[in-house]
Amino acid sequence: MTNLFILPTRLGDAIFTTGVIDKYKDEPSVIVATPLTAPLFADLPHLKRLIILGKKPWKTHWIDLWKETRGTSWNRIIDLRGSALSYLLKAQERLIWKQPPPRDHKVLQISQCMGSQDPLSPTLWFSEDRLARTQLNRPTLAVAPVAGWIGKQWPLDNFITLSSEFCKENPDAQIAFFAAPNERDQVEILLKALPKDQCLNTIGGHLLDSASLIKSSRLFIGNDSGLLHLSVAVETPTIALFGPSNDKIYGPWSTKTPSPHRVLRAMPLPKKKIIQTPEDTTCYMTDLAITQVQGTLSEMWQQCSRQLG
Repeated sequence: MTNLFILPTRLGDAIFTTGVIDKYKDEPSVIVATPLTAPLFADLPHLKRLIILGKKPWKTHWIDLWKETRGTSWNRIIDLRGSALSYLLKAQERLIWKQPPPRDHKVLQISQCMGSQDPLSPTLWFSEDRLARTQLNRPTLAVAPVAGWIGKQWPLDNFITLSSEFCKENPDAQIAFFAAPNERDQVEILLKALPKDQCLNTIGGHLLDSASLIKSSRLFIGNDSGLLHLSVAVETPTIALFGPSNDKIYGPWSTKTPSPHRVLRAMPLPKKKIIQTPEDTTCYMTDLAITQVQGTLSEMWQQCSRQLG
């Protein structure tokens, strides 16, 4: 029998749930994902079907999904969106997301809700062919300079300064830039300011190719975004730049001590949660000094280089 997974819509949230999928990766599965998150599962073992659920007016996409899934008696339904649909389908077991008090890291929240005593750490799956195609032959710093909201984005000029200094100090290395296709214009500003022979533009490729390139990189630095969680899931040491978000809940996850990741905050955690809205165009990242980020980057780059011999 087959498991049905209904996954969150956002990239970061979907990555947080991959540990749940990995727990059952040896069983046949059907994945329900959005157009944004679906590429994550292209190489998942025992994937019978990938249903791409796009948003429709009046939420009629749920009716479409019900029609596609009602004819199957599922082994288990793992609904990480907490939808009503799960109660309308046949299943031997149902594991349905319910939001607990937001005290623990999101990975722990998901693990506990799914009945696991052990943390279900995020992970991704790659074919041997994909890993071979995306193997980098130079020491590479992966950079994700854009966030989905200006409030969480370290100023682009700061990334230009940071990247320029890195290129000067590490002439044998390159920087690989990662962003969504609709963020291309911002990344091109960076590319024009840097040596062409030290830049790799990955925008427009398959999301899982991007993940594999990050996996092959020596170090990652970026804002609080889905790409940051992509880096953590492939176990690349990560420098996470945080502002209004709570890194205790949404920061880089690791069970290792000490953690291979580092969080740099631009501001103290607000006592009252800052709600992301299109009307709020405030950048909450301006107080994170370039010198602090440069120091951390230099330290971690040298550390990663020593570990790789």
